[in-house]
Amino acid sequence: MKTPTTVELDIEQNIAFIWLDGEVNRNALSLSTMRELDSMLVELEKNRDLAVILIRGRGPSFCAGFDLGPVIDDPPALNDFIGVLGGLLKTIRRHRCVVIAGVDGAAVAGGCAIVSACDMVVVSPGSRLGYPVHQLGLSPVVSGNTLATSIGNGSARSLLLSGNLIDGTQAFQVGLAMMLDDMPIDRSEQLARQVASHGPRALEATKSWLNELDESLSDERFDAPVQASSPLADDEESMALLKRRWARR
Repeated sequence: MKTPTTVELDIEQNIAFIWLDGEVNRNALSLSTMRELDSMLVELEKNRDLAVILIRGRGPSFCAGFDLGPVIDDPPALNDFIGVLGGLLKTIRRHRCVVIAGVDGAAVAGGCAIVSACDMVVVSPGSRLGYPVHQLGLSPVVSGNTLATSIGNGSARSLLLSGNLIDGTQAFQVGLAMMLDDMPIDRSEQLARQVASHGPRALEATKSWLNELDESLSDERFDAPVQASSPLADDEESMALLKRRWARR
């Protein structure tokens, strides 16, 4: 059995460096991984010295989405995955610190959801981002709020409904990424250090007001998509499709 992705933390002055560490699983998200990341972010909120949080993935992928193995044997567990991810997206978007993602390789499904919740994103041209989950009988709507506020309703609608993957250049063009670089791991660290050199209180005030403007402080915008996804765990057709597709991996 593969070891779940773990979360590494290193703090240097006013920057928290977080790594998703599960290279064998392409940094896939188990429930324990998401809960660990969420708890870590909540604790970091208390550190008033921090200004920036940088999230990256070990190995050739940022994050391959959910590790859905537990759902195959226990379909109601799908609601736990979606609910925990929804809470994590809320924590990232509302965090006092500026949250940056450095994306190299795949950031799909839950991985793309995390990217969409970050304040700034650096990608490589060859990165692949999107939500290819309809073929598994799943819905990516839990990411709808953060994606729409990042790239606009039209682009979000197309990405969420098509199930298509876009490369880093396209992600930059639609606004999902603010920077395109062949070395996104290094470039995202440079960006983190640059942003962290600004006044931390000014950054906090700016982010707080932006969250007010785009309604990221509304619980309904995060909780409603989670609730809308819950019927899938009881849908026999969706679960049968998930089991068939997952068995072919």
